[in-house]
Amino acid sequence: MSLLFRFVLISSLFLGCAVKELTVNYRQDKIYRLENMLLLLSPKVDRAEAYDLAKSSVNYSYRLAKEYRAIAFPWLQNSLVNIGLKKRGLCHEWASDLWHYLKKREYRSFSFHAVSANIGYLNEHNALCVSAKGDGIVRSILLDAWRNSGDLYFSWIDRDKKYRWSERRGLYYLSPKR
Repeated sequence: MSLLFRFVLISSLFLGCAVKELTVNYRQDKIYRLENMLLLLSPKVDRAEAYDLAKSSVNYSYRLAKEYRAIAFPWLQNSLVNIGLKKRGLCHEWASDLWHYLKKREYRSFSFHAVSANIGYLNEHNALCVSAKGDGIVRSILLDAWRNSGDLYFSWIDRDKKYRWSERRGLYYLSPKR
């Protein structure tokens, strides 16, 4: 690795790239929007569970950003993890940690699915999606904590303009949080 690249990389750590604090109103709006999407998954979805899942997903994603000491640019976070300057923060770790946290809450209305895009390529990306209990990923909501460095990105999986997602049945984020 060239000296110039190292200098630029290490310097960027000190240039204000840290993730910004999310305001209470901003978080509350995200929770409300995600809750409403969750309720649209099925008439059988429990309203209290939808609110809890939305709140837990938004808040835990932000908590992970603090725990990982995330950088505002996910690609930079990945670089720092890959060269050993940070311990965690790759997309599959965000997805795995979020999955483990939500799985403990034992939702009766929802199923979770590991999903990936660009499988086998350098830009492979992993995330989590949620569907109504027993449904697959076709009509599900993508939960991507990595994309905006802890500011949870969510959308209908088929409306994500950046990635084409596939379910990873065997993946299911079995590696425990380190």
